Amino acid sequence: MRKLLFLTFLTIALISCEKEETPMTAPTSNQNIPIDTSGGESLIAKGVTVSKTVSMGADYAQQIWFDLGTNSIVKTNLRSDWDLAFDCRIGNYNLYLNSTLGASVAFTNETDFSKVNSDAGLNYAHEHHSGNEALLAIGDVSQQSNVFIINRGVSPSNKTLGKWKVQITLVQDEEFYMTCSKLNGDNLQTAIISKKPQYNRVAYSFASQSELQIEPPKSDYDLVFTQYTHLFENPPMAYSVNGVLINSYNTEVAEEFSVSYENITNSYAQSLFYSRDLDVIGYDWKNFSLNDNTYTIYSNQNYLIKDASGNLFKLHFIDFYDESGIKGSPSFEFERM
Repeated sequence: MRKLLFLTFLTIALISCEKEETPMTAPTSNQNIPIDTSGGESLIAKGVTVSKTVSMGADYAQQIWFDLGTNSIVKTNLRSDWDLAFDCRIGNYNLYLNSTLGASVAFTNETDFSKVNSDAGLNYAHEHHSGNEALLAIGDVSQQSNVFIINRGVSPSNKTLGKWKVQITLVQDEEFYMTCSKLNGDNLQTAIISKKPQYNRVAYSFASQSELQIEPPKSDYDLVFTQYTHLFENPPMAYSVNGVLINSYNTEVAEEFSVSYENITNSYAQSLFYSRDLDVIGYDWKNFSLNDNTYTIYSNQNYLIKDASGNLFKLHFIDFYDESGIKGSPSFEFERM
């Protein structure tokens, strides 16, 4: 019965919005795209349609950090490279889970690190897909002295990564002090994580026992193509989806599904409502068919993106497969307006 309810929910969540598709041709790489240097930066010229394909891999193992203005992949990494991320803003002390692995957290009432060796009776919470600070699973740790338990989630190869216990022992303006180990106490680690203001976040890996710089500098990218956790409300369920999150540093996105991509003008785009939710683009620009196990694209779903420098772009998706038919390879067209 539970399996039937689960499949019913998936059918509603992933298929009920199915709409007639317009056949599209997957874009090819543009050659000799005009460059605009009038503002002191080397950006793609305004009014030029750019086509791009990026590949997360069939198992969605890669995170791809992309900059629209320069039409470039700024950085790539395995989403399994890290476990926690620490906010680099001065005066902000948020701690973030790796939602790309489906990680979750449970809080204990214990301040003695050595006494925590079980999660019996505890409830786990996942990171909210919007990035809203009020909905973070851990959030501000400046006053958090209790031990909490991290379920690291599942690797791209479907391996369960296990549970760790963590305690933030001291928070200063520019540093976080942390003690962590496996839930049974093995592999005890202590770390000092230093803020780097040119980045949104700095990460930490339990596996490598080190601070990592996963994200590019916050002014260098607009979008990240990645798997992440979406929290459905009815019924409550944490589910892994594959899509696009935006840069939390002054990037804004508006949706426009009623006007065709070609007919969206700069003046019209300026009149739209813009959101800073991380998943405003999200995953649902495509549809998954349970019948034939394939994805199709809603090419009429257009996104207007304002980057941190004030540049405006329009973008829509074309495909989710590469030329070899491998999924996890979003193809999209965009234009600097």
